[in-house]
Amino acid sequence: MSRLRQDSFDAPDRDVALLRLLQLFDSQFPVGAFAQSGGLETYAAIGGALPELQQILHAQLDLGWGRSELAAAYLAWQAAGSTGMAGAVAALARTLDAVKVVPSAREMSIGLGRRTLGLVGRLYPDVLFDVARPHHALVIGVVGWRLGVEDRDLLIAFAQSLAMGTLTAAMRCMPVSPTQAQGLLVEAHPRIIRAVARAIEDPEASLFTCTPALDIRSWQQAHLHTRLFQS
Repeated sequence: MSRLRQDSFDAPDRDVALLRLLQLFDSQFPVGAFAQSGGLETYAAIGGALPELQQILHAQLDLGWGRSELAAAYLAWQAAGSTGMAGAVAALARTLDAVKVVPSAREMSIGLGRRTLGLVGRLYPDVLFDVARPHHALVIGVVGWRLGVEDRDLLIAFAQSLAMGTLTAAMRCMPVSPTQAQGLLVEAHPRIIRAVARAIEDPEASLFTCTPALDIRSWQQAHLHTRLFQS
């Protein structure tokens, strides 16, 4: 751990860092993630159920947020310890703007990031930082570093929380039970581990998405007659 990190944040030991990590991704952490479905609600409206949910989760992990969000969070975590953090994070924000082709997904990412940064800043004032477009993954990366969380721990927890976001949304709008959702999560664990390893090994190569069907469904969701979720 660098001297900058020790002097600035009192070098929290692993137990304290773990507690902070658990708090950051707790389902009761009030940042509004529960109001998003990432287009899942559109699939539900056309009859999607457990088989479709499994395919969606796999696509997200293999070619969606399992690449872009994890890579961006890792690059932001790396940048947080450098003197050029502000410029690096701003450049990452511009890249995420381009990657997130659906406007609602782009604004949702920034909204989640802004609320996360605001709440974490109230709890841990020393972690605050400035960025014009605080995408959620970037906030997670910088905040994770400043809270003393190690990179792999942070990405594993982040990936699990994103997966649970999909599964929780599905339980509200699809014929999927909590037990079935947990079964899909267990099945997805190897994919989560591979996604995290991939992001750490070569984050630049992972900073993209290729999920056109999900993008189309996300765009269509804004035009549903009735909706449970904002996006």
